[in-house]
Amino acid sequence: MLRIKILAIGAGGLQRALTHEFVHILNQRKHYNGGIFVGQPRGTEKAHAFNQQNGVYHVVTFDLDGIHDIQQSSSVVGATTLSTEAGREQFYAQTQNPLDLILIGVTEAGIAKGELAMDVLDETLYRYFSHHGADATLCVINTDNLRNNGDVILELLCNAYPKRSGAYAAWLETNVGFLNEMGDRLVPQGYAVPDEIKAAAQAQIEGPDELITYAEKLPVTPLILEDLDNMLRVPFGELNDYGVIVSQESIEPYHDWKLLLVNSVHVPGITHKGMLSGIEYVNEAASHPTFGPHLERLMLGYAKIVEADIPIAGKSARAYTLEFIDRIRRVKDDNARINIIETVKLRERAADIVRSPNYDSSTTLFKSDFAYSFATVLRFLTPQVSRFGDGSYKGITDTGTAYEIRDPNRTIQDVLKGAFDASMADVENRLATVFSDATLWNAPGTSSGSGLSQNQDFSRRVAQYYHQLVNGKTCLEVLESIK
Repeated sequence: MLRIKILAIGAGGLQRALTHEFVHILNQRKHYNGGIFVGQPRGTEKAHAFNQQNGVYHVVTFDLDGIHDIQQSSSVVGATTLSTEAGREQFYAQTQNPLDLILIGVTEAGIAKGELAMDVLDETLYRYFSHHGADATLCVINTDNLRNNGDVILELLCNAYPKRSGAYAAWLETNVGFLNEMGDRLVPQGYAVPDEIKAAAQAQIEGPDELITYAEKLPVTPLILEDLDNMLRVPFGELNDYGVIVSQESIEPYHDWKLLLVNSVHVPGITHKGMLSGIEYVNEAASHPTFGPHLERLMLGYAKIVEADIPIAGKSARAYTLEFIDRIRRVKDDNARINIIETVKLRERAADIVRSPNYDSSTTLFKSDFAYSFATVLRFLTPQVSRFGDGSYKGITDTGTAYEIRDPNRTIQDVLKGAFDASMADVENRLATVFSDATLWNAPGTSSGSGLSQNQDFSRRVAQYYHQLVNGKTCLEVLESIK
């Protein structure tokens, strides 16, 4: 049995189809000899399945044409729940092992003080320091795509959590490598996978597997790690034939491209428009006869700005973003799964476009497509005024279906509540409040930086489209007016 060398906070599909699979491949190739112990933050079912299956699960590569590959993975050697004190203690007990890496697989909302994953990370690191002393080294990787995600977590631990001792604080800053990371692979929830794909996979897999992970084929560059101080002991760099990159230089340009040219295809590109229009799946919305061409126009406009602002030698922003549009059209995934944490997503994926020095030279059509896209997310974040006065945050689609607004930051929602049927002047005042609030549009802890209201062309266009969207026009009707 493999010795535990990696702890993973999170048991989701992206971890299983990305970092866990890569560790398995490294073990199979004899480049590494280490196992992963998983902590499931919420619930117990995945931890139980890992233990019942001795860490073995299958990654099914598929698209709408069918299954392309099934690989068995066996890098996980144990698991527990983090939702109980006993489960957390079992997880912390693994810090007695000499570790190479801690993986964190939670969304943007989980990267905050008081969130379970961060509380567990704080305690895990302190336990490791207590067991192994000030000379021990370790790396931490967050597999969610916040900009400079490693730096964000280090700053959070150093500034938001109590300083346990001077020695521990110094160890965090000098001996723990918080690696900035960029990960990329589409891993839809199991319920979005077509039944015929599931049936075909089950027929090819011997025995039960409660952890089958359905994913697209690996993209050209699925994982980039920034290891400035050469601290990483898990040799991910050996997987260059899989497109994995470990860099001793800043990966910020690559991360910016990922956020602005890939993640933006989802938000603000297509998922909110699809859900508001009653389209359940991302691939259907992205292939829609009206939404599809609009999405391509939007992202080609993004590509021109991003390539001018952040050039990467030998890389085409146009090709990169169009490849992702093709990818989402080939994999069935649901819009609702993606529509969460909109405030952070708009900040990370759209604010740079608003403030770009190359915005003014964009085409009029792109400015309209972009403003409309931003306005649809704001429309999605607009709560209905509850008849029951219960303070709930629920929206209504263009087809009359109610949905829960799950963005944990209620600032925008509170400003927009009651905006349905509002006058143009009322809309402009509400949006001026939203756009001038610099805390919404700059990274947490940033002392400088403007809001979005300085771009008057953008503000005017968004107000125009948002006013239509809250005064009876559907997303499709508004888009059809954009020429």
